Amino acid sequence: MGGHGAHIQGNTANIKEDDSTISHRVRSIELIKHNPQAFYLNFFDINNHYEIVGGAKTMAFALIGGWLSLAYFMGAQRTRPYNFYVNLHQGFGRFVFGSMLGGAFGYNKFGDRQRLHNAWVAERLRRRYPESKSLNVTDLWQYKGVEASQEFYRWR
Repeated sequence: MGGHGAHIQGNTANIKEDDSTISHRVRSIELIKHNPQAFYLNFFDINNHYEIVGGAKTMAFALIGGWLSLAYFMGAQRTRPYNFYVNLHQGFGRFVFGSMLGGAFGYNKFGDRQRLHNAWVAERLRRRYPESKSLNVTDLWQYKGVEASQEFYRWR
């Protein structure tokens, strides 16, 4: 079990791609149906989250955004009487707010929305059709544009 068997023929005229890099571009649901495991990312692995949001570049944008927001707030606080608790709590809030804006900008610039899309589709397929977890097809480039006609994908 696990493969396509003899009933699904791949299209050898497709452009060849390595299975490890095929998930780095948005793919159709029909291609992901042939082997959802190739596109699946474990939700509980923090490294997957880090890669999808954009890695160190996005984290740098978040830190810079937090620092700019905090610096702006503390500059405005110079004209007011010193209050430790206001500076601490509102300053932390401003830092978080700036970090969220910087992180959102960094994700928009460096985030990998294509892998996120593929992983989300693969997760939905694995939950809807548990039998698809046993598929282990290789050379997925052959199945671009080929309908996945496994029995468990058919509507009943």
